Amino acid sequence: MKEIIAANLNRYRKSLGLSQEQLAEQAGVTRQSINNYENAKTLPDSKILSALASVLGITLDDLLRSQSEGLPNFRFRAHVTFDTAVATTWGTRATHCLKSAQFAAQVLRMLQTYNALEQAVGLPSYSPESTPCHQVEGNEKHIQTIAALFRHRLGLGDAPIANLFQSVEEIGLKVLRSSVPIKGFFGLSACSDIEGAFVLVNTHNITIERQLFTLAHEIGHLIFHRVEYQDILIEEGTSYKEKAREKVADYFASHLLVPQAEFERMYSLTKDIVKLKRHFRVSYLVILNRLAEMDIIDFAKEKAKICAIYKKQHDGTSLQNSMELPPALIVEDYTENERYEFLIWQSLKLGKISEMKAAELLNLTVEKLRVRRQENEVYAVA
Repeated sequence: MKEIIAANLNRYRKSLGLSQEQLAEQAGVTRQSINNYENAKTLPDSKILSALASVLGITLDDLLRSQSEGLPNFRFRAHVTFDTAVATTWGTRATHCLKSAQFAAQVLRMLQTYNALEQAVGLPSYSPESTPCHQVEGNEKHIQTIAALFRHRLGLGDAPIANLFQSVEEIGLKVLRSSVPIKGFFGLSACSDIEGAFVLVNTHNITIERQLFTLAHEIGHLIFHRVEYQDILIEEGTSYKEKAREKVADYFASHLLVPQAEFERMYSLTKDIVKLKRHFRVSYLVILNRLAEMDIIDFAKEKAKICAIYKKQHDGTSLQNSMELPPALIVEDYTENERYEFLIWQSLKLGKISEMKAAELLNLTVEKLRVRRQENEVYAVA
């Protein structure tokens, strides 16, 4: 146990960029004590362990868990260093740069909790069928066909998808939307032959349109790049391959959200970018990209024109990449984590988890949980 705690303390401390002196000061111990802990010379008592976990932004379980018990490695799509090690049953992909052992531990807890809730309720896991594809060029029709097949799996035709989050949750895909204040991070996906597929979508200052595209994008990776879900980081010299995979996922996401035949039909009726984006419930950037793919517009010129009009109409305020051209989708219309919350309530109803645990997972007090539980029972359909 000393060795496990020593390794974890060292990893999580360095992940936050703290010196031993800084960690010691914040945890209320001496620097020599931290040094002894990290060198497995002495073992902290339970009170100090709790203090250390709190300062490091992790749980006590994270501090006591051996790396071999499943701290996940992320399969990045950018060259980064990520201070995690050891293989797990999950292969994971993360979008953009992350460098946080704490974040890795947080994602592992999400996966474990979601999977445990599924098992408690008896719901089967799900992951989309895999079919490798590593570049768009020459595979356009194939990717479009796979997008159409996935829409069919969702029970959809060519009509716009009212709520992709809800649609994929209904077939059993584990999706969590959570605020992760990491710049440039939009989402990640993970897959296991046993536990199924999981997608985490970042909501932190990110539009609903971008969140929906992230979900579709990660589903694309789950379908086309399953063999890339390894427990190692990308090696130097493979960035061009990763860019090609990103293009495949983007192309799939675009055609999942906006089927080509329906897009052509709508474009024949209106050339208005705002009306098109409103119809398909996507970002104006998705519409511009599709028109550019069809050689109808020059993407850069059309975007510059839209940005200039926006700036003129909004008293000099620029249309940033993180913003959406009005009218934007309304956050309140896209309830977060409905399937996850359903599993929590069902687990509580079946006696698989305690009220205290359910309250913790739902971020409620026990008192508020009991009120909500009574309301649910009153309005439940027999």
